[in-house]
Amino acid sequence: MYNTTIKLNGTVSLRGDKSISHRLLMIASLINDKSIIKNLSTGSDVLTTMQCLQKCNIHIEQNQDTVIIGGTLKSPKSTLDCKNSGTTARMMIGLLAGQKISSSFKGDASLMKRPMKRIIAPLTAMSINIKHNNNMLPISINAKHVIPINCKQSTKSAQVKSSLMLASLGSNQYSSIAHNKNTRDHTEKILEYLKFDILIQNKIKIRKSKIEKGFSLSVPGDISNASFIIGACLIIPGSHIIITNVLYNKTRLGFINALLKMGANIKIIKKEQGHNLERLCDIKVKYTPKLKAININGDEIITMIDEIPILSIIATQATGQTVLRDAAELRNKESDRLSLIYNNLVSMGANIKERSDGLIIYGNKKLYNTTIKHQDDHRIAMSFEVLNLLINNKMDQSYREIIKISFPEFYDIIEGLIQ
Repeated sequence: MYNTTIKLNGTVSLRGDKSISHRLLMIASLINDKSIIKNLSTGSDVLTTMQCLQKCNIHIEQNQDTVIIGGTLKSPKSTLDCKNSGTTARMMIGLLAGQKISSSFKGDASLMKRPMKRIIAPLTAMSINIKHNNNMLPISINAKHVIPINCKQSTKSAQVKSSLMLASLGSNQYSSIAHNKNTRDHTEKILEYLKFDILIQNKIKIRKSKIEKGFSLSVPGDISNASFIIGACLIIPGSHIIITNVLYNKTRLGFINALLKMGANIKIIKKEQGHNLERLCDIKVKYTPKLKAININGDEIITMIDEIPILSIIATQATGQTVLRDAAELRNKESDRLSLIYNNLVSMGANIKERSDGLIIYGNKKLYNTTIKHQDDHRIAMSFEVLNLLINNKMDQSYREIIKISFPEFYDIIEGLIQ
């Protein structure tokens, strides 16, 4: 269908998972000792978390691939700028509230429009005084006293769940937090591994903990970043790649499972625990000319919420009608991702329908080059760069600053694989 003159071939490894990197930094700030983190994500969102912690009296030293972190959290002297990072904002608010630290938060133009009510309401119920701008940033907190919460409503957001867990560390009594078991479980895994007072069952029970000994951990490769390389390999003829030491966690494998249902030639060729609290794997991917459409909804969506943009690109090359439902959460990300996917694909000639909670994508229709509207959303930019690579045999390359939010190595890695 396309005049493809390139292919991707080779073996690559990725920098650390962004979600785990955020969490290890924040949790390390609660420990009365130095901790060592290796292979931390280089994304600017994670750098934002580091900068916020440094403003709160946490000492962070970087030496090549290693970060040493320690100190005691104190009230920052100025407003914490969370820039584009929703993870930083939501989780830092919970973290500092739990330590009874007064602080203020702001963000860039995109983050200032993102909803914060899902953390404001339960944190207010924990006796944390919160001032906000119509349930959005800027937000200021004053937490002189933290009472436990019995949160009966499970959330589809791992950021909200994590914010409540971190805030709950401010009370000597147990908080009880309902949780959807398909949401990312990194925060509770880390807390349990480090022997915080946490019990993970149908509800998460957690209370104030005193951890005196620091940790030394290496962050597995980012599975969400791997999705873009995997997507490019699947749709560009002749491609064959291996990605090593990637995070292997059931709450993050929705994208891989969906691709297997589509008939993708993907194999997880090694799984090991290593010296981490998370498992690692190697992923082997080959070009797959006969991908088939699938339906994705419900809990499946939760386990691949960040990968929906690249999955939509892959769906344009599949045979049949791919239906994505229960994905309304995508309208509250860095952009309205459903709308951007729809409008960009329509402008390229795709046959696609937009619904309030998802998309219907009719595959196997030839697409054409156009100007992409990304609204500074890194995952939209990377997804359509993959499509550019298929259609034009090259990438636009003008999105480098946007993509640095989560995957600074994106262009270099793909260019290194091109043959």
